Amino acid sequence: MRDLSGVISAMLTPFTSDVGPVDYEWLPAYLRFLERGGLHGVLCLGTTGEGPSMSMAERERVLEMVLAHRGDLAVLAGTGCAALTETISLSRYALEHGADAVLVMPPFYIKQPTELGILSYYRALADALPAESRLLLYHIPQVTGVPITPLIIEGLLESHPTIFYGMKDSSGDWAHSSQLITRYPQLKIFTGSDRLVASALAGGAAGAITALASAFPHLIRAVYDAHQTGGDVAAAQTRLSHLRAQIDPLNTPAALKAALTWTSNLPETSVRLPLLPLSDAAVAQLQEAYASLL
Repeated sequence: MRDLSGVISAMLTPFTSDVGPVDYEWLPAYLRFLERGGLHGVLCLGTTGEGPSMSMAERERVLEMVLAHRGDLAVLAGTGCAALTETISLSRYALEHGADAVLVMPPFYIKQPTELGILSYYRALADALPAESRLLLYHIPQVTGVPITPLIIEGLLESHPTIFYGMKDSSGDWAHSSQLITRYPQLKIFTGSDRLVASALAGGAAGAITALASAFPHLIRAVYDAHQTGGDVAAAQTRLSHLRAQIDPLNTPAALKAALTWTSNLPETSVRLPLLPLSDAAVAQLQEAYASLL
C-alpha cells in the first residue's frame, strides 16, 4: 500500500446530467489533471464526490475506474453508508481492489445513536475487513449529525489498533484537530478544511484532504511546497483561503464543477439532484475571484 500523507483531493464525481448516469469515461483525464497539479492522492466517493447520492453499483464502478487509472496517486475510498452491511460490502470491495485505505463516516439519519452504538458499528466493520486494512474515521458532524468522540476513538484503538489508521477532521476547528494530533500520535490526522492546510502541516498533521484540491490542486500544492521549502506559507494560504471564502456561500460540488471548465481542459460535467448548478452570475463572480489570484 502507498504512503498516505501530503495533499489529497476530495475528488469530484462526473454525471452526464442531474438525473443521468456517472460519466465514467471522464475520470481518467480528470485523474491526470489532479496528478499534474502535484497532489499526492485522491479520495473518491466522499462528500465533495457526492458519494451518498450514488448507488452501490455506481460507487463500485467509480472505484474500478479510479484504481485502474490512478497513476502515481494514492487512493482513499469513502465507503461510509447508513447501513452497516453496505459499509462492510463497499469497504471490502475498495480494499480488495487496491485502495490504500477507506474513509468511513459514522452512520447518519439514525435517531439518537449512542457513542457505544457508533463504536460497536466501527468495531463490527473492522472485524469484517482484511487484517492488513487501513481504516480512517471521518469527523464531519455538521453533515452527519454524529461526532467522532474520544470514547469512540479510544475504544477502537483498544480493540483494533492495527486497522484503525487515522482520521479526517472536517470540523473546521483547528483546536480540535490539534488536540487529536497531540492526544493520538499513533494516528494519521488529516484536516478536511482548505483554510487550515498551513496550520495542519505546521502542527504535525499527516496532510490535508480538501474540496478545493479537486479543482484548484495547484493552490493546495503551493501551500505544501512553501511549508516544505521554508517559503511564504502565509501568502499561499491567504490565496487559498480567499478562494474558499468565495465558495462558502455556494454549493461546493457545483462551484468546483463550474470552475473545472476554466482550470482544466475537461468538458463540463453535472451535479446530481438534489444539488443544482450555479447561476451564471455566481459562476462569473467565482471566476473573477479566481482571476484576481493569478
